[in-house]
Amino acid sequence: MEHKLANQHTEEELEEEAIDLRGDVCPYPLIMAIKKVSEVEDRLRAGRIVLKFIVDHPPSTKSIPREAKKRGHQTEIEKTGAAEWVIIVK
Repeated sequence: MEHKLANQHTEEELEEEAIDLRGDVCPYPLIMAIKKVSEVEDRLRAGRIVLKFIVDHPPSTKSIPREAKKRGHQTEIEKTGAAEWVIIVK
């Protein structure tokens, strides 16, 4: 499955990147999240980027935030549909 990436910049130069993991099941969403967090670790710690993982596999709402918190990042979960969530990692 091809994953869509979207970048947006605000006036404060805060970058947002959305990673669409809908249709994927564990452990793939977690693996992709770990990979992406690792790629932008310095920018996350500096507060220059926010990652938004779009998921529809319920276990991802537990595993991705848990792993991000282990790495020292803040997380939020927004329910955006009947079986869809956005996991925000800062």
